[in-house]
Amino acid sequence: MTTLIAAVVAERKGDEAALSHLASIVEFSDDAIVSGTLEGVVTSWNAGAERLYGYSAAEAIGRPISIIIPPDHPNELLRVLARLKRGEHIQPYETARLRKDGTRVQISVAVSPLRGPTGAVIGASAIGRDITEKKRAEAALRDAETVRSVASLAVAAAHEINNPLTVVGGELQLLAREAGSSWSSRIGRMLEALERIREVVLRLNQITRLVPAERQRHLPEMLDLGKSSGRTQPPAGDPDRPS
Repeated sequence: MTTLIAAVVAERKGDEAALSHLASIVEFSDDAIVSGTLEGVVTSWNAGAERLYGYSAAEAIGRPISIIIPPDHPNELLRVLARLKRGEHIQPYETARLRKDGTRVQISVAVSPLRGPTGAVIGASAIGRDITEKKRAEAALRDAETVRSVASLAVAAAHEINNPLTVVGGELQLLAREAGSSWSSRIGRMLEALERIREVVLRLNQITRLVPAERQRHLPEMLDLGKSSGRTQPPAGDPDRPS
């Protein structure tokens, strides 16, 4: 009997040590680790969540998790909790959260169910990671790629325009000598116009960056980058997307 009791005590101490170790990992993780009920009430809030969202554990626990969900994501939490209740697996996805000071932060979030002794889902756990800098870097890379594409297109267009310009300019100079004074002024204006076109072509060859311009009211659709870029795909990791 004494041996059995000792074994039980040792097992319990081992379980407590494992739980203590796990709690330490959660508490000191750089990621924001938050858990809550199926009604969306916060039940745990680690130090990473305090750093990321700005609320202390004392301020957050017992309050609705909606305090960090932006107003333009009103149904995100309801959809996620509904899927957890149905036993569905939720793939990690990217979204936005609201800090205590009102600023937004882009995060990657992984949501997992919390189960009770019977195996029923009784809550949810979410691990959030700040990806703001990653998104900025991706945007900067896209901008750089756009500049390279536009610059390449501009150089190609300049080359294609220069060739006929040279021909037209040469023909006009010959025509000016053959036509005499009666056409000289008109041909002179044509040559001036050609020179202005050459200046535009030269600037096309010098494109190295893009800057925002005021939106034109009557811009042709083929020149409207907003319409021609095909930005119609849903955001990556939509929590409504089937997993």
